[in-house]
Amino acid sequence: MNSAMPALLAVLLVTSLLAMPVIAPGPEADDATRDAPDSQLQQLALQQVSSSPVEAEETTNRLQLSGEIREERATYGTDFGLTLAAVDDHLRVDQEQYTIVDSEFDTATNDERENMIRTANNRIADRTENLEEREREAVRAHAGGEITDTELLQTLLRNYNEAESLLHALNEIDDRTDAVPGYSLSNQQVRADEAALELHRTSLRANLDQASQSSGWDEQPDVRIQTSEDGYSLSMIEGDMYILETVRFDNRDTGPDAENQFEDYSNSETMEAATEHYPWAGGEQSWSSFNDYGEQNLYFVEMEDDRNHLQVYLDGGTGDVYRESQELALESLPEDNNRSWIDHDIDLTITETPVNGPVEVRVADMVTDDPESATVWMNGVELGETDDDGTLWLLPPLGEYDVSAETDSGSVDTRTANRR
Repeated sequence: MNSAMPALLAVLLVTSLLAMPVIAPGPEADDATRDAPDSQLQQLALQQVSSSPVEAEETTNRLQLSGEIREERATYGTDFGLTLAAVDDHLRVDQEQYTIVDSEFDTATNDERENMIRTANNRIADRTENLEEREREAVRAHAGGEITDTELLQTLLRNYNEAESLLHALNEIDDRTDAVPGYSLSNQQVRADEAALELHRTSLRANLDQASQSSGWDEQPDVRIQTSEDGYSLSMIEGDMYILETVRFDNRDTGPDAENQFEDYSNSETMEAATEHYPWAGGEQSWSSFNDYGEQNLYFVEMEDDRNHLQVYLDGGTGDVYRESQELALESLPEDNNRSWIDHDIDLTITETPVNGPVEVRVADMVTDDPESATVWMNGVELGETDDDGTLWLLPPLGEYDVSAETDSGSVDTRTANRR
């Protein structure tokens, strides 16, 4: 970075402030999202659920939210404001790195270099904490109806991009220690600091970040958004995969008096504790990797096979699941419930999967069972067209829902049609 960078930073900051969407309270959609036509704030009063994931047979357990949940659906698209915000954050990180370390590192003494590296590392730690605080504030504001779906997604994606910049800066600082004889950062601490940033680099956010740079609505995913005072859950269907991430803030305890539940555990014992939360993943499938990030009081386990990918962060302070990220092949999801309706010689079949997972809708001719091309609605909102095999995968809401399908020969609606 040269001396012209601060001026460039100032110009881009002003530009981005002009380009960013105006932050206004309320659940209305803005340019980056399309909410359903009848979208409204939905508060679903739920009983307190366990801090552990909800059990499911022959598939992964799923972490659920507790308390009052606001549920919305949105289509996330091109977002120039987010792009500029990402540039802002990257330049801020770069500017801090330049000011603290790069500008005078080559001419500094070894003691001065140590102090530069230590100061820069502490600054990255502060910014990492800011990411988590920003996330919590946005989630709670969304749960209370104070910000829109777009503003929530923008915050999560801003963290996604800033975490990448901070990871790069952290690696650069670690490399700088090679120039200081007898000095280095703790490898375990660096790994833990990287893990705290990787929390924000999920596969679901990667898909949304790509959508924010897309040019057409056909490339932009529908997202099911659930928020509460104590966490959030995002889910989407991308191709033949069900992708979700869930965070429980109340399952995280980083207070000074928090005892590390796994401090005296061996790696295998910690993995066994994770298996208690995810018996199918850790038992029948077995964990494929484990990492101890004790300095952050985090413990990471991962299950990955040809079709499914589960990542879990356990919190040492509570012993519970703090964050969960999943990518599950739709074809791998077991059937939980199957119902059919018939009207106008059309057979509409709904196959549900466990723990409020994706629903497969199939439309076929009642007599021949040949697949029908149909437009499908859920709760009065058009969600798409069936494929060549007459099926369409949907994400259902938490409560009850109705499905209807319209073909060239007629329509069928679960509210009025006869159950088969």
